[in-house]
Amino acid sequence: LLNAGALPNQDPINCLQIALRMGNYELMNLLLRHGANVNYFCRVNTTHFPSALQYALKDEVMLRMLMNYGYDVHRCFDCPRGNSSHSQYVTDGWTSTVIKDTMFCEVITLSWLKHLSGKVVRVMLDYVDHVNICWKLEAVLKEQELWPDINSILTNPRSLKHLCRLKIRECMGRLRLRCPVFMTFLPLPNCLKDYVLYKEYDLYGQDNFIGTY
Repeated sequence: LLNAGALPNQDPINCLQIALRMGNYELMNLLLRHGANVNYFCRVNTTHFPSALQYALKDEVMLRMLMNYGYDVHRCFDCPRGNSSHSQYVTDGWTSTVIKDTMFCEVITLSWLKHLSGKVVRVMLDYVDHVNICWKLEAVLKEQELWPDINSILTNPRSLKHLCRLKIRECMGRLRLRCPVFMTFLPLPNCLKDYVLYKEYDLYGQDNFIGTY
């Protein structure tokens, strides 16, 4: 169906969301390669960041697959409260009745997810330039083993090589990045193409499925 032109973003229930919930790497990869919108928003649990992330927090293979296909990581660090205090939920829960445009910092700092915060944020930093983290997220990250590495990245300039990769990806756009045919005609050396496509972090392509935290 996909080869014949079926559109993966037309169904009321997002196809990619189903593949993510199943944890089916092959189906995820197939849908993404045929244009599935990695930055879709779920109408039930409304979050400030694209909804796909909530199904990949515990699995680095899934997380990096989303990032490699153009997930909008900057939305996760876009917290309007910054260094000011954050309101707390009366009930420490995550259901459709309490989430209204919830920020990433509010989700990843929940009691049963905050132990993943260091690993998830560390992966995210491979896909952004300089970002600022809010007070709430920083407080939880300081308790994590990866905080020294995260803090070093946050407080030092990113490499020119990394910034160039981000700029090239931005200019190309998400649809061109996921299109194998387009990449074959791109007048760049194969090693540079692989770098632009984050092949060193393509755990699915490397058959490295030991990515569950």
